[in-house]
Amino acid sequence: MKTFWLKFTTKSDSTFGRGDGLASLVDVEVMHDKHGLPFLNGRTLKGLLEEECANILFSLIEQNHEVEFQEEFYRSSQHLFGNPGSSDSDKAILHISNANFPADLRKSVAYELEKSHGSMKLSREDILNSLTSIRRQTSIDEKSGAPEKGSLRSMRVVLRETPFEAELSFTTDPSGLDLPLLAACIKAFRIAGTGRNRGRGKLVAVLCDENGINVTENYFTVFCEKVMP
Repeated sequence: MKTFWLKFTTKSDSTFGRGDGLASLVDVEVMHDKHGLPFLNGRTLKGLLEEECANILFSLIEQNHEVEFQEEFYRSSQHLFGNPGSSDSDKAILHISNANFPADLRKSVAYELEKSHGSMKLSREDILNSLTSIRRQTSIDEKSGAPEKGSLRSMRVVLRETPFEAELSFTTDPSGLDLPLLAACIKAFRIAGTGRNRGRGKLVAVLCDENGINVTENYFTVFCEKVMP
């Protein structure tokens, strides 16, 4: 099974929300694991990449590329992301894990949580609070310019410059334009999470091989040569 890694770093405070909050603390909580480490759900991540792929395919149509050329990229998009209700023969070959903190950091945190004891005992809440902050905001009345009554909301955010990585595993070896198209999707992937329209969730992502070497530009160059010969 071929394996790559998608690695990204948050460039602004980000909320990878889990759909609920905590009474009297936050209205929107971030997804986090049993150790208090935030993560981005793999299904959500795949959806974001698939959205970028759809945008790329649409731009190729807008540029009036030949039908055969468009179909070549379309086949790769189906290879990577599949089709709703697809049969076994044309299911997606790409599987994406949750985007977690780097493995060595997760191991260190788990070890510290296990060995701490007594008055110095470390908790998952301590871990979560050290990596996040709580932001508050209100809606403004357009006429009066004053905050709207009852509109105060609190949201936990993952702090900027936080690293994440997700495993990209292939059920069969990628071929054709699969990896060049994936690299283009990853370069286009620049924002995620709640509050994206308010400047939150900015990020920079790269594609790495199984040894952790950044190969984004290698494959993206192939993509560019194909669309701009």
